[in-house]
Amino acid sequence: MSRAAATIRIVAAVILDDRGRALVVRKHGARRFIQPGGKPEPGEAPLQALARELDEELGV
Repeated sequence: MSRAAATIRIVAAVILDDRGRALVVRKHGARRFIQPGGKPEPGEAPLQALARELDEELGV
């Protein structure tokens, strides 16, 4: 029996400093670092979602 994979939409930012280092975050309790971002809320445009996630995660 074949099952269709679910689609998960996310937004993420690649933020580099002047030396080319990438900003990464680690969620509370997580072991791995990831790009800042997350899942858009229903009806939220991608850039709105990214702005909200950057504010929630980084306060920017």
